[in-house]
Amino acid sequence: MKAERMKFPVDLLANVSQAELERFADNYMDNLLHSNPDCPGQLTLSDSTQVTIDITSVGFVPLYGCGGTQKMLALFSPSHPVTAVALYLVNRWWAVDDILKTDDPTRGGAVEVETMGEKIVLYILNRVVYRANEMSPEELPFLCHGERDHAKIMWNDGEAVGFYSVKHSGSLWSSVSTRSYELPVMDSIFVRKSQRGKGFGLHMLEDFVLSFKEDCLGLRYPISKFMYKVCEKYLSEYPGDADLLWEVQSIGGPRQRANIARKIQDMDQSGGSDGAERYKRVCPVWLLKSKERL
Repeated sequence: MKAERMKFPVDLLANVSQAELERFADNYMDNLLHSNPDCPGQLTLSDSTQVTIDITSVGFVPLYGCGGTQKMLALFSPSHPVTAVALYLVNRWWAVDDILKTDDPTRGGAVEVETMGEKIVLYILNRVVYRANEMSPEELPFLCHGERDHAKIMWNDGEAVGFYSVKHSGSLWSSVSTRSYELPVMDSIFVRKSQRGKGFGLHMLEDFVLSFKEDCLGLRYPISKFMYKVCEKYLSEYPGDADLLWEVQSIGGPRQRANIARKIQDMDQSGGSDGAERYKRVCPVWLLKSKERL
């Protein structure tokens, strides 16, 4: 008899609401408060670390940032007192590594975040993997993704390897502002360090370009070194899109954007980017190939 394959939270939470998830967590916390403190449970992480589950190591965290009311039950370890090592989902504890997995063989490439499970995967990638473990000292942290933010997760071989999010043209710049974005802006993009160098960043940038018909698309300022390399690769493939990508500040008005292709060339002239020199060599001015957008 064929063994049943293990499903993961993103597969199990396809039809589970936030309210149901919180009800399960509240019931668990109520039981934990009345459990025997001398016989706590244990959770074994992927590195074989055992974490004690008791009232001192468990707490609620906001799914959409400090201002939101939606919450998840998280487990913390002595070595990670402010970063969740597991979440309580579908009536059991799931280690962070398992939350980033899927059993669905059709889940591949850049997939839009829609279900509760996908929103939790996005939270783990942004708040735990990126911000707590892999963010470089010179980088600015991404804001927490909101409940209605447009985002996609990059899936490969049964695992979430990265994400990107977009502010649509016409959407409000912030919750306290009346100003709106003047062009679509990729306001966050991340590829896990263990998955870099495999083309996932380029794949997500291509997906971003194909998702919009506007003549100008923005990337939030400041662009990281990693993202500059991705842009160099993209422009090497599609030099006809030299006027498409812009580094934007604020709402991306005409005076709040800088052409990325020209910035790469300027960096090369000042000796600041080896990749820019490759871009100039590979992309002669007569080559007018551009990414076809649907």
